[in-house]
Amino acid sequence: MRPKGIVLDKRVAAVTEAAAELYSTRGFLETSMDEIAQAAHLSKGGIYHYFRSKTEILFAILSDFLDHVLADIEGQLADIQSPEHKLSYLIGRHVEIYARHMHAARVLLKEAYSLPSQDLKKINEKERRYYSVVTEIVKELLGHGVGKDVLTTVTFSLLGMCNWIYSWYDPKGPIDPARVSEIIMAVCIEGVQGVTERPDRGTSG
Repeated sequence: MRPKGIVLDKRVAAVTEAAAELYSTRGFLETSMDEIAQAAHLSKGGIYHYFRSKTEILFAILSDFLDHVLADIEGQLADIQSPEHKLSYLIGRHVEIYARHMHAARVLLKEAYSLPSQDLKKINEKERRYYSVVTEIVKELLGHGVGKDVLTTVTFSLLGMCNWIYSWYDPKGPIDPARVSEIIMAVCIEGVQGVTERPDRGTSG
């Protein structure tokens, strides 16, 4: 006999996966609890056994997704020596996770603002933790003397390339996630080298 916890986890996952697809394609505000229940193959009343509201489901989707993104990331990177290899690993890992959880990734970028402030704060804290990890790798790559503005620009440019694959990338298409990662890495490295070869320029008055 299967433990109840495993059954519960599967049913919770069924709800969050169904809701992630609906929120991703229809929008959070446009999706009802009844529609989520139907997509998850639960009764209209049954879904409330697991979640009290669609906002609670939204938080579960985003929190779980970011837990995947953050899972043991510092430990994994600690075993890699060069900043180039760290960056390559990070990009590959990021793209692979986003490709597997495309709906949740889209919901994070499009619907997080729909959360109550306390829940949004928890999501933002996880995002800041990931941003710090990426920033440290970029800082190693550029050199610790790099200016804060350049560091911020390069970090957000890198995250923009990685995050926005949700808007165009089809994991079932001709380019697999590994190749997408290689392309992003190539663009990033050439861009970083270009930045380091140019002096900082202030605005002319």
